[in-house]
Amino acid sequence: MTQNALVVGGSGLLGGNLIRRLGETPNWRVKSLSRRPIDTAVPVHHVAADLVDRTRLHACADEFSDVTHVFFCSRAVTQGYAISVDANTVMLENLLDVLLPAAPALQHLQLVHGLKWYGSHVGPIKLPAKESDPPHADSSFYQNQQDILIRRQAGRGWNWSTVRPHFICAVTTDSPSNLVAVLGTFAAILRELGQELWFPGSEQAFDAITNVADIDLLTKCMVWAATDPGCANNAFNVANGDCFRWRDVWPRIAREFGMTPGGAQPTDLVRFMADKSVVWDAIVSKHGLRPTPFGMMADWSFAKNNVFGLTWDIFASTVKAHRFGFPDMVDSEEMFDRLFARYRALQILP
Repeated sequence: MTQNALVVGGSGLLGGNLIRRLGETPNWRVKSLSRRPIDTAVPVHHVAADLVDRTRLHACADEFSDVTHVFFCSRAVTQGYAISVDANTVMLENLLDVLLPAAPALQHLQLVHGLKWYGSHVGPIKLPAKESDPPHADSSFYQNQQDILIRRQAGRGWNWSTVRPHFICAVTTDSPSNLVAVLGTFAAILRELGQELWFPGSEQAFDAITNVADIDLLTKCMVWAATDPGCANNAFNVANGDCFRWRDVWPRIAREFGMTPGGAQPTDLVRFMADKSVVWDAIVSKHGLRPTPFGMMADWSFAKNNVFGLTWDIFASTVKAHRFGFPDMVDSEEMFDRLFARYRALQILP
């Protein structure tokens, strides 16, 4: 039986990879909703709309008539990796106002959140973070969106799910908050400057435990949670299944770039990288890389505050997903090797 997906935010890192997975999976037809058109090798019907433009969304209502599954991958982020709770709440409300009356075949609507639900961005959290834990008082826009979805779903024939990944790792040049691009660009700059690969955070951040989510594992889990009847109306943490300290994986990352690993050297990456576009252009020219603008490679505010600035352990339990039937796990160190190799093969990183 054919299922019709609407991927909201299809031009982004996660949305684009999800579209690829759905397009390569039998019995799926895919529509993408975003402001920008998408570049993909799989068949997809693009719906051009801005989620803050209610007039435009209403004009697109007919596009939703056959939608069975909605994957909401969109989020509003402004300069300095600032995330507005109000803007992200309004975006979901606007879509639901138009979509729900127009989509009689709707079966499932999924939100993509993260570990900010537990307050991972604020300070130390209960470990491991479990889906049964209450939301933190500062859970970003996550609690607002989930409450809206639960309220709208009551008494309806469709159901919902929420996935909560941490540090999505993928290959892209148009999502500067992608962890692997941050690491690779940072390493390439330091190598060009003749420096060792020092860690740009504190000793505490170097020793903090964390976990990450491989993009292929995440998109597979998203489709599973949206289609397995047993997952209805549930939230799931999504991570590779292991954890690590940056201090322990740093030598392996250094080897990937032929560098000597260094120690912790707390640095304001926004200031440090402010004049490094010239260095990046030299790297691109020297190695014959694709001419990707430096600003598209990494968001240094994200790197400074959300990656290297966290001095506490962050670890999410994935037991619930496994108990519900999701079997996959990924070795994070092997994942970094694989994704860096992919960046080099695509001539994005040296």
